Amino acid sequence: MLSIVSTLAAAAAVVATAMTTPIETPSAAQAAAPDVQLRFAESDPKPGLTRFEDAAGRVLYLRPEAVLSTPDIASATARTDPVSATPVVELTLTLAGRDRLARATTDNVGRILAVLVDETLITAPIIREPILGGRVQISGSMTAAEANDLALLLSAGRTSSGRSLADAVLDRFN
Repeated sequence: MLSIVSTLAAAAAVVATAMTTPIETPSAAQAAAPDVQLRFAESDPKPGLTRFEDAAGRVLYLRPEAVLSTPDIASATARTDPVSATPVVELTLTLAGRDRLARATTDNVGRILAVLVDETLITAPIIREPILGGRVQISGSMTAAEANDLALLLSAGRTSSGRSLADAVLDRFN
């Protein structure tokens, strides 16, 4: 009986400490993850498409609907591409994002898939084969610091399963 009481007292102390510990307010960068979208693009204008131009002056016309967006990203990591030796951000998708991208790329080999971050065209590769594994690389004209910043922003407030930290914490108390 004594061990149960001491265990309960210890648990109450932990909960009291957790409830009185100030919660840090996230910075503006952490509070709002960037808006990432993967959208199909065309090289010629057509009705209903949006014109975008990248930093190199390449013009594309984007479809309005996103194949993937920020909520489909489970995690993001900055890396150096071993082939090109350039900075990239590797995205691991949620299960729903993985399945959606697999279907979209299987049905659209040979088409352009534009990657936008906060409405800025980052890269627009041609799909050479279906992307089935749930991992995608964002590459383009970014520095290692920019790749690291983007990866941190995309991963801010998420657990390894892609759930928000707030949801994970609330689950512990429910």
